[in-house]
Amino acid sequence: MSAISSASSGTAAGSTSSTSSAVFQITGLSSGIDTSSIITALTKFNTQQITQLQSQQATITAKQGGWTTIQTDLTNLQTAANALANSNGAFNSFTATAANATAITAAAGSSAVAGTYTLSVNALAQGEQVASQGFSDPNATIQQGTFSVQVGTGAATTVTVNSNNNTLQGLADALNQAGGDVSAAVINDGSGTPYRLLLTSSKTGAANTITVTNNLTSGTGAAIDATNTVIQPAADARVTIGSGSGALTVTSASNQLHSLIPGVSLNLLSTTSQPTTLTVAGDTTAAVTAVQNFVTAYNQVRDDIGTLTKYDPSGTNSGVLLGNSDAVQLQSALSDLISSPVAGVKATADDLTAAGLSFTNSGDLALNTTTLTNALTGQTPGVTATDIQNLFALSGSTDNPGVQFITGGASTLATAGAPYQVNITSPATRATLAATAAPAASTTIDSTNNTLAVQVNGIAATVTLTPGTYTATQLTAQLQQQINGASALANNPVAVSLSSSGNIQITSQEYGSGSGVAITGGTAASALGFSGNPSASGTNVAGNFVVNGKTEPANGFGQFLVGATTNANTAGLEVQATLTSPGGANVTVNQGLAAQLNVLVNSYLTPSTGKLATINSAYTTQISNITTQITQDNNAVSQKTAQLQTEFSQMETAINSLKTIQNQLSAFGVYSYSTGTTSYSSSSSSSSGK
Repeated sequence: MSAISSASSGTAAGSTSSTSSAVFQITGLSSGIDTSSIITALTKFNTQQITQLQSQQATITAKQGGWTTIQTDLTNLQTAANALANSNGAFNSFTATAANATAITAAAGSSAVAGTYTLSVNALAQGEQVASQGFSDPNATIQQGTFSVQVGTGAATTVTVNSNNNTLQGLADALNQAGGDVSAAVINDGSGTPYRLLLTSSKTGAANTITVTNNLTSGTGAAIDATNTVIQPAADARVTIGSGSGALTVTSASNQLHSLIPGVSLNLLSTTSQPTTLTVAGDTTAAVTAVQNFVTAYNQVRDDIGTLTKYDPSGTNSGVLLGNSDAVQLQSALSDLISSPVAGVKATADDLTAAGLSFTNSGDLALNTTTLTNALTGQTPGVTATDIQNLFALSGSTDNPGVQFITGGASTLATAGAPYQVNITSPATRATLAATAAPAASTTIDSTNNTLAVQVNGIAATVTLTPGTYTATQLTAQLQQQINGASALANNPVAVSLSSSGNIQITSQEYGSGSGVAITGGTAASALGFSGNPSASGTNVAGNFVVNGKTEPANGFGQFLVGATTNANTAGLEVQATLTSPGGANVTVNQGLAAQLNVLVNSYLTPSTGKLATINSAYTTQISNITTQITQDNNAVSQKTAQLQTEFSQMETAINSLKTIQNQLSAFGVYSYSTGTTSYSSSSSSSSGK
């Protein structure tokens, strides 16, 4: 590696010199070589390749992140679209407003029907209050024993009065500590003997009178008559709906009426001196908010796709998805869907302009809330609230009034060409419980035969018939009034009638397997013709859908038939069958903009099989493959570096050996070695014989 050359002045290569002093010298490579730089240079190509792979991986990761943003946007858009696509959603919100809000407040649910009602509150339901005779001292001593109090047919509350609490106030405290349906207080009426025990029922209604069983008979204290005076009688609420001779008056044990007006709950606050109006109307606020949320979500998707696919001529600020065909196709599909007329909706309301929507110059949606509100409230000629609902939501119609379209789900497809066929193989039924014997032509009801324990739709209650003498028809009316007036059975009304044989029959107004009527006890059962503990139940509707000759199964829930979730066309399709015998109908289903958008978005968001899942999987595979390649290249660089380090180490060892030889030679004479030539000269002293 190092060439050897002469180090003596004026001496020719290969010549012999008589110089007596000798110096041995080695120059060139030595252990001071920068081997790290040499190795870096030798592995530069490999490390450049790794850097390029890491750059590719970062670019793919950024693209995957861009699609994650789009996925979040689509999820938000789907949520907003669902609020509009459901036919029982934002467009089926109602408000109920009473003109006299000091007398009536009301709340309306999705099953309410718009309209105006005339109401008069004739009386409020109230709980009974009874008071004892007067005492001169609230701590007056009373007799000892047991004291029981009961409200209506509820559970009795019993307390024990002994030497620790045998005062008027002690009895009140004992009753309050025991709980139950009665509260107790000692009041002062300002008379000569002003202190009275006041018992107040927590239950309202004429049937909920207070009954006291007074067994305070021992000791030297004063006797107490807890029901000496009825301060406030138990009473039902009475409300008249309508006016004139045809008005109807209903009673309720509670001041909350849930079944007088469909879908509306009334809260009675005070009586009225004159009729007041109750207006049930669509809640435009909910619909406007839902449409605005839809606009915001749509614009977010569109704007984010625009940012992710934008082109920057300088090349420094282009979107990570520039040139990505999947992103461009999604944006185009959204725009095309939103701007297209909706099939099945009348021409005056088949596009977004009917709902106050328009496109800005940038392509975003903009909402004019005034236009939308006017359309929802019927102030736009040729456009109704139903039209706006059909513009967005899934809608449908049938050719048989006994089978009505109700709603559909995100997977319910619109009919293409022929309508879907609905087959009702077994109509839903209600529970009807018939007595085994007819009531007498004249029946007297008194305290010995006035209670009936019933269960309606699985809810138990005990009702008390009003004492009196009744014909069979009057007795059925009294029974129906008491069952429907029971607060425990609110929203579970029954119809009580006489069968063709004259027997009393009780029919639940609910359809399906949840419908039930049972008699579980009571003193009035025999007088009404019931024996034992009879019960009856209803059945769900049964049937299916047929699409292009293929049967798709359905499940029955009361009168409602719902397509199975696995159906190809009718998944989630719901119809109500009020038929009384097997039959059928044809149903036509239309998808509004939001419903169509749901189908499109679902095709991207469906786990495992959706388009986003496919895109994400492809990116994940690419990233994984590059990671594997980087790992392999790093291993190759490590191996090459290790090999070079070994070779350079061996070279250093060889050089060190040469240095050792140099040092040994220097002890014997002068040898000069040069890095530039292969010659050497010797200057050792010797005798010439030539």
